[in-house]
Amino acid sequence: MRNSDDFNKLNYTAKTEAVLQGTFLADRLDDHNYIKLYNVGSFYVEVFFDDRSHLITHFRAFESTIFVLPYLNDLKIAV
Repeated sequence: MRNSDDFNKLNYTAKTEAVLQGTFLADRLDDHNYIKLYNVGSFYVEVFFDDRSHLITHFRAFESTIFVLPYLNDLKIAV
C-alpha cells in the first residue's frame, strides 16, 4: 500500500490488518470516541473507537501532519 488513497479503498478487514502492521504513535479522546493514531508506511491512520461499545466505528487515513497536531499536547518525550 503506497498511500492513504490506497488504504481508503480497502475493506474493513484489510484496513484493520494494515493498521496492525503499522506503528502505534498516540491516542486521545474526543466527545464520543477513543482515537488511536498509527503510522502506516508513508501515511497516518486514525482508528476511531466508540467510547461505550469499544468497537471500531471508522478509520481516517491522511498524509498531512496537520492532523497529528491534536496529539502533540499530550506527547511526552523522554530525554
